[in-house]
Amino acid sequence: MEQQPLLLTFDPLRVPSLRAHMGDWIYYAAFLKLRDIAQRVFLADEIHKHEGLRDMIQRSIDSSGHAESIKHYLLDKSQRFFNALVIGVYGGEPNFFELELRRGSRLDPNDLPDYFEGALGILQFSGTEKLFAIDGQHRVVGIKRAVAESTTLGDEEVIALFVSHSRSTDGMERSRRLFTTLNRYAKPVSKMDIIALDEDDVVAIVTRMLVEEYPLFKYFLKIKKGKQLQASDTESFTTIETLYDSLDTYLQDQDSWTDFKRTRPSDAKIKHYYRRGVDLWDTVQKYFPAVKTLAESDKGTETAAQFRGAHGGHLLFRPIGLLLVVDVIREFLRKGKRLPAIIKAVAKAPMELAAEPWNELLWNPAAHRMITPPENRAVAFQILYYGIGGDLGDINTSKPAVRTEWAGILNRDPSEVRLRRW
Repeated sequence: MEQQPLLLTFDPLRVPSLRAHMGDWIYYAAFLKLRDIAQRVFLADEIHKHEGLRDMIQRSIDSSGHAESIKHYLLDKSQRFFNALVIGVYGGEPNFFELELRRGSRLDPNDLPDYFEGALGILQFSGTEKLFAIDGQHRVVGIKRAVAESTTLGDEEVIALFVSHSRSTDGMERSRRLFTTLNRYAKPVSKMDIIALDEDDVVAIVTRMLVEEYPLFKYFLKIKKGKQLQASDTESFTTIETLYDSLDTYLQDQDSWTDFKRTRPSDAKIKHYYRRGVDLWDTVQKYFPAVKTLAESDKGTETAAQFRGAHGGHLLFRPIGLLLVVDVIREFLRKGKRLPAIIKAVAKAPMELAAEPWNELLWNPAAHRMITPPENRAVAFQILYYGIGGDLGDINTSKPAVRTEWAGILNRDPSEVRLRRW
């Protein structure tokens, strides 16, 4: 782990800067060369006195793997960009030198708003300051690792927001509060934003391609936040988030899949994944007439109402059911089975929600709604996996265990439920 030497000095550093305030913070917005970040900025372990808590920060950086993925992002991506780092400063002799604006033919400083006064300047560090990342620790470690492998990368620049830090008890508490506030109120990117905008995530890219080019999803996909699909929806096959999640499961072909999705693959690789996606849905249509019927219908004819409603309907026309089927497909693909044979076998299983084995497990006949707890979905996966020829031992369970769990969910005796092969 990148550790900060306790007594380390650097040459003086001057950076262009803006002085600003928010709440009771006075801070400075400047840009730093990546090499200066790599050399001078360290982790925020100083905001904790306790050595164990400081170590916890360092372990969290190591264990997440995010810093390593940032390193590869910097080294591999030509269109790279970061948002601002927030850096705490204590010790040394940092100074801010205001710049004087002079009147010119196009600008009169007297015409500027009052807040311009004292806002523009140069921030100077003596070199004895201690700089640590309050927000952006993974990025700092990733920058250190990337710059160590690429000297030219050090010339690039990132915005940094500098805030003062005191090593007193109150000062350290204040810095910890800023650290947690920045992370608590930073809004994670939503799945919808990823699907709509991400140009690195191959699953998002393939999802968009299917929405634009594949008739089933071009005309019969619900574009909404969340996976839930109302039973009253008489038009849609499924939702865009369900499509994304199903492709995320199906396309996964390597252990480092999460890291793989952070970097855009080649165009040839994208076409490969798109073809796999098309193969999946072409094969589904081949063996599931209900899906084919919808895909070949005219928009506005409410064809989906035949397969989803208060009566229950078809397993694939519910997001939970569709994801269940794709989970089972993926498990058999891992074992080397071919896609057409897997889907042909799945098509022999009961698909009506109001029939066994899904009634009361995934479908509530009294409330006319889906049953969604994780334990119900887990048992449904085991039932379907076994039903089309899977060995329960391969997924770390057994027939008696599945029957006991299933019966418990239904509030019955295990003798009253039976696993079937279809």
